[in-house]
Amino acid sequence: MEGFLVLGVLLFVVPLVIAIIVIARFGKLRSLVEDLQLRVTELEARTKKSIPPPPAPTHAAPPPLPDFLKPAPTPSSLPVARPPAPRPINWESILGVKLFAWIGGLALFLGVIFFVKYAFENNWVTPLMRIAGGAIIGVVLIILGIIPALRQYRVPAQSLAATGTLILYADVYGAHAFYNLIPLTAATALMWVVTAIALFLATGLVAQSMAWLGLIGGFFTPILFRTTYENPMVLFGYIGVLSCGVAAVGALKRWNYLILLAAVGSVFIEITWASGLFGPAFPQTARIVFLGIEAQFLAICIAERAAKPEENWSAGATALAGFAALVFCLVNIDNRPAYVGEILFPMLFLADIGLIAVAIAIRSSKHWEPIAAMTGGALALSWIAQGVAFRPTIQGNQPLLVMGWYVAFFLLFAVTPYFCGVGRVWPWMISAVAGPLQFWLAYQLMLVRFPNAYKGLLPLTFALPATAGVLYLVKREHLDLASGDSRLAVQGTAVLAFVSLVFPVQFHREWITLGWASEGLALILLFRWIPNRRLRAVALIVLCAAFVRLALNPAVLQYHPRSHFPIWNWYLYAYGVAALCFFASALWFGLPKEKNYERKAPPTLYALGGLVLFLLMNIEIANYFSIGPTLTFSFSGNFARDMTYTIAWSLFAFGLLVLGIATKVRPVRLAAIVLLCVAFSKLFLHDLASLNQLYRIGAFITVAIIAIVASFVYQRFLSPTAKKA
Repeated sequence: MEGFLVLGVLLFVVPLVIAIIVIARFGKLRSLVEDLQLRVTELEARTKKSIPPPPAPTHAAPPPLPDFLKPAPTPSSLPVARPPAPRPINWESILGVKLFAWIGGLALFLGVIFFVKYAFENNWVTPLMRIAGGAIIGVVLIILGIIPALRQYRVPAQSLAATGTLILYADVYGAHAFYNLIPLTAATALMWVVTAIALFLATGLVAQSMAWLGLIGGFFTPILFRTTYENPMVLFGYIGVLSCGVAAVGALKRWNYLILLAAVGSVFIEITWASGLFGPAFPQTARIVFLGIEAQFLAICIAERAAKPEENWSAGATALAGFAALVFCLVNIDNRPAYVGEILFPMLFLADIGLIAVAIAIRSSKHWEPIAAMTGGALALSWIAQGVAFRPTIQGNQPLLVMGWYVAFFLLFAVTPYFCGVGRVWPWMISAVAGPLQFWLAYQLMLVRFPNAYKGLLPLTFALPATAGVLYLVKREHLDLASGDSRLAVQGTAVLAFVSLVFPVQFHREWITLGWASEGLALILLFRWIPNRRLRAVALIVLCAAFVRLALNPAVLQYHPRSHFPIWNWYLYAYGVAALCFFASALWFGLPKEKNYERKAPPTLYALGGLVLFLLMNIEIANYFSIGPTLTFSFSGNFARDMTYTIAWSLFAFGLLVLGIATKVRPVRLAAIVLLCVAFSKLFLHDLASLNQLYRIGAFITVAIIAIVASFVYQRFLSPTAKKA
């Protein structure tokens, strides 16, 4: 039986080697012949150039024509710039060299596999001889691929070396998995050796395919020979060495994308390990593993950026490793308070530091959008993870430590502009957005664990970094407030937002609405110093939110028990101050008003303020006539209340009419007319039947006086006769 094996090897391998050597020799001879033909052609061309051409016959040249007699050049005579002809695709080279080489390599690999399979099925050789034969064939193919005579045929040589590497991978795996000829440690070590050989061949043969084989085989080795790693540092030490080797090959041969593939493989091994494929993964060890992989790729990124400033593949690899750590934190949150304080928050914080460090390393890149997206994604994921873990945090015994972590996360993103570039807008925006996100968590924690504390100091604390940002831009960057710079606008908005939260945070309920209304007015006033239109757009959003909370929120009337004091109660300052903010915002809205929403903003704000005052008037009437702890609205059963509503609506409509005439705003006058018509309808359709004689007389006389005066005023100031006079 052994003779058959030797005979088969001789019949298969020896002719293959001889054929390859003969082909190489013939190829070398052919290249020499082609070189000689090229040299002969060059010599003939030089000889022809050295023979002077015969002298041309001389003729008397006529004198040149004057310029005014020369004909104008026709379009057909002008030189036409022709685009360069596209280079034809050399299908012969593609099909004859690359395609045939790789088909040949694949066919050779499959042929060897089928031959070995046939030998296995017929028991020609023992398992040991099978493994030894496969190893010999793989080594022989690799040696043939690196023979100098064959290396000039780059693609076939790479095909042979790649086929040999695949055979070695399969051979080592079969030796352990199928025949148990070698232990796990030896099989893993041999796989690592094969991976190192593949990376070395990729460098020597300039073969990216070999680098791919080494990368894929190297990262699949732990999966193929998976076992319970009592010390995961062995596993991830190997992964770290492999990633460094791939990064070195990529940097040496300028295959920069390989580092991203190494990051994908590392994250894949991290996920499989964390899911329990290699045994139990402890949280403390998981934190070290994920952060260690991120730190490794960060170091590679910094080193490669120092050598090649325009290289961004390593930054993408580091970002992938960093987001893997954040996602792991998000999907593996333990409900134990100790886990949150000792593992989750430190891991989130260090992962965010790594991602911000990447943004710092590539801050000189012209493409800032991916950097901003990466930093914003880090902020969003870490905040979501903190929110998911909020319940364990409030149940722990260290609320001050948790509060410190919330402030630390905020400060980490608040200082990003000073490291990622103070000249760009996006770091300042992330700094401003981080404040409200972390403030909400800190405020919720304070409500639960420190309910009697001075909560109004918390927003002032969060306003300090934005205040420092404004001072830095004005003092150090010498920005003028009147420049309307977006960085100043963003930081100024953050300052006003937190300052306006002082009273709502301390007092709750209607103070939240007043805080929004005052913030909107403050943004309108800030626009007068920092003329950035985004300030007014944000102000309109905040003011509209305050109006919705006052006018369309039924719970607003249940914030407090019904006040027993007429007029001077919490309704007056809640609705009255908000209305004043609307009116002042409309008055000081300012110029320019080029966009459609800017032209419609002042009338809209005036209308919102008027509606709030109208609601306040009706609420005060209802409060005066209500009985009991709740506020009730009714238009029947009380003659004095019905008359008061009618007279109040008429007076309010008259006031609107006077205001519309004074400001020459037609919509205000139309609103006054509509409200007067509503009051008249109520008078004739409701009050006439429900009021007793005395109240009916009073209502009719009062409304009649108002209607007559309104008619006089309307005719006096707006009729055509008055205009002519």
